[in-house]
Amino acid sequence: MRSFIVVVSPSYGGAERRFFDIFTELRRKGADVALIAPSSLLDELTADHPDRADVFGSLIAVEMQAWSRLAFIRKFRRLLRTLPRGSSFHYPLNCLWPLHLARGDRVSMSVADCTSVPGPLAGKRTSVWAWLSFFFAARIDVLSPSIFADMQRFRSAPKMSLTPGGTFLAGAPRGGVAKAPIAVLLGRLVAGKGVDDLLDVAPEVWSLARARLPAGFEFQIAGYGPLESHVAKRVERLARARTPIRFVGYAPADAVLPGAALVLSMQEVTNYPSRVVAEALMAGCAAIVRDTGDSREFGSDLPGLVYCRAELDARELADQIASLVDHVLHVPGFAREVCAAASTRFSGNGYIEYFRDVVVGAP
Repeated sequence: MRSFIVVVSPSYGGAERRFFDIFTELRRKGADVALIAPSSLLDELTADHPDRADVFGSLIAVEMQAWSRLAFIRKFRRLLRTLPRGSSFHYPLNCLWPLHLARGDRVSMSVADCTSVPGPLAGKRTSVWAWLSFFFAARIDVLSPSIFADMQRFRSAPKMSLTPGGTFLAGAPRGGVAKAPIAVLLGRLVAGKGVDDLLDVAPEVWSLARARLPAGFEFQIAGYGPLESHVAKRVERLARARTPIRFVGYAPADAVLPGAALVLSMQEVTNYPSRVVAEALMAGCAAIVRDTGDSREFGSDLPGLVYCRAELDARELADQIASLVDHVLHVPGFAREVCAAASTRFSGNGYIEYFRDVVVGAP
């Protein structure tokens, strides 16, 4: 039985990148799995990951000049006619179960939204659709522990399982680059990411910590999205007022994290299982994670990872930033220790075996 991962999304964020990593490792471990996605998404992924040319032959593009969900469904339906009936199809986002009803396919899905419980009365249309999809899915992978707990009352609960360890990253650890005294917030600039909250306290944090921080220290904000212009203007005002802060715009994690000492994950609802936290630790950065929602699911055993109060406190952040920057820059072997522990946690074989079972199914 052939297996396919179908990503119904035109460009990538955390979920799309995670499932490209999962697909890559499944292929490299011998699974007969292909990845189906809009051509725009596959163009981005292949351009950003030339080191994965060995899996490119198992990418199937749904050619689209411009993104339209309905156009994707129509084109994917035509593509389905060329694929073996009775195959296994996994949907990380937007499960298209109606297309499989007459084919005898096995359908599985993921619930990657960590903020909304699927249900018939949910506020999001995608959450209502996810709930309806539960009746037709053979397996349901759930990313958020709190969402998983809330769904145990559902009739479909026996088909559900919790993603082990949250996120996953393929490839070798990203450490090895000389670190600079930089504390960076990296991610999409949208509501709920906590960037305004950080900017509110940054001047006081700098005032309290500056005597303990090395020359050249700066905050960096890296990202893009609807709040980009707003954030850029706020950063410019803070910089003019002598807070060492810089807005660098869009930058991939591989360009920002290797040289940084510290990452700030400030999301307001939950930070778990933020891919940026995993990427930061695997790059040998320390991480300060805001204690919201399921954030503490990252655990307390990862070196370099600490939690700050949900209500940001300038004195607490100043102490944490000064201490962690000093450790990363001056404690021999600390960055390598952070990197090694994160690699064990976020690139483990057990994660891939879990998804082999979800995506491919029992032999």
